[in-house]
Formats: sequence, structure tokens, C-alpha cells
Amino acid sequence: MRINLRKYATELSYWIDALKPFIGKESHRALSALKDQLENGRDNLRPAFDWKLDRPIVTKEAERYDGPDKTPHKVKVGWQFESTFESDGQSKKTSLWNIKKMVTHIRIYNADDDSEILHFHHDLKNREQLGPHVHMQFSEHYLKNKGRIPIAVPRFPITAILPTDCFDLVLAEFFPFEWPKSQAGSHGLVTLRSNQRTRLIAITEALQKQWEASPKLTPVSATQNCYMPDLQIA
Repeated sequence: MRINLRKYATELSYWIDALKPFIGKESHRALSALKDQLENGRDNLRPAFDWKLDRPIVTKEAERYDGPDKTPHKVKVGWQFESTFESDGQSKKTSLWNIKKMVTHIRIYNADDDSEILHFHHDLKNREQLGPHVHMQFSEHYLKNKGRIPIAVPRFPITAILPTDCFDLVLAEFFPFEWPKSQAGSHGLVTLRSNQRTRLIAITEALQKQWEASPKLTPVSATQNCYMPDLQIA
């Protein structure tokens, strides 16, 4: 899987501005630093570099995620990710990098005491692993820590793999009324919509190729064990 880091850095700057109203001010600096971290790794001409959040960025309290007239338990959502980009030898010229790792962790916290209620992650599999290339699954470590069996399945196919797309999904779920209104006034919304749309179309077309290459499987079964190394997500 590949990514154009020059193009994505532009997109990222708009995401940073759009996300700030939904996180605590104490996390604004860490959020803003992500763009410099990405660009420094990209421009230092190293064979590979990591781009990650060492500590979760936590949203403000969410309480209207079940509906406008409901009052569910107040929660906060933690967003954290780890990724590794590797040069293909032409990255300085093309800005295209191979994605060797990309996993985004989402943690749901009880707003009353900050205890962890749930932990799942969006991940890319390696060639030798089972499951959809892009998938979401519940954290095995979380299940083990809760005294449960640390089972790795089900691995749910998903289209959100970039950390910012994963946060977009989270905000749409936990702030279903505020996030759309805030998005509508976001600076660079045209760029965000265009790039994300291109990404989703590319994933869909890659999946169609997987289905055509597996004529003895249903599309659902083919999706549950697929690998798309040539896919470019930005």
C-alpha cells in the first residue's frame, strides 16, 4: 500500500484545524505537531521513518451519540496511532512512500473516572496474515486485561485506514450532530472531501479486482481474506 506524503501533508493541515474544536486544549500542541513530524520524516531522506502519536489525544465529553433526546452515559474517546513509511528509492522525486505499518487505536473512556470501557483498532495486515487487508478488530490486549479470551476475530472490513479518516469516523459516531455542523464550516473542506472520496473509490475498485480474481468465492468471502499491496490511499 502506498501514499503520497506531500499530498497528504496538505490534507493533514486541514484535518488538524477541523479536529481541534473536539479535543481538549491540552492536546492542541500534540495535534499540531503531527504535520511537522510527518514533513520532517519525509524530507530528511531516510530509508524509513515512523509517524505516530505516543499518547492518545482525547475528545471532549460525548453524550448525544444515541440520539438527540436520549441521555446515555457520558464518554470520551482516545485517538492514537502508529505508522511506518518506507522509501521506494524514488520517493524524493515522486513523494510516494510504501506503508509498512499503519494502526489506529480507538479507546472509549468513562467520562466520570476516565476508566477504559472499550478498545478497538483499525489496522493493515501483513501478506502472511489472515483477514481483510484493511480491517477493524477489538484489541486482544484489552480483552486479555479484562479477563476474557484474547480472540483476534472477527476482523471487520473497513474503508477508514488513514488515522485522520479513523478519527472522522469516530467523531461522526460520537458527535453525530456537532461534527456535521462543524465540518460544514471547515477550512479546506473541498480538499478533504475530494481526497477522501478518491481514496474510497480506489479501495472499492481494488476490492472489485479481488472479487474478479476469486471466481469460486462470494465477494464477502473474498473480502475477508484479501491483500491489496498496490493500492494508493492518498
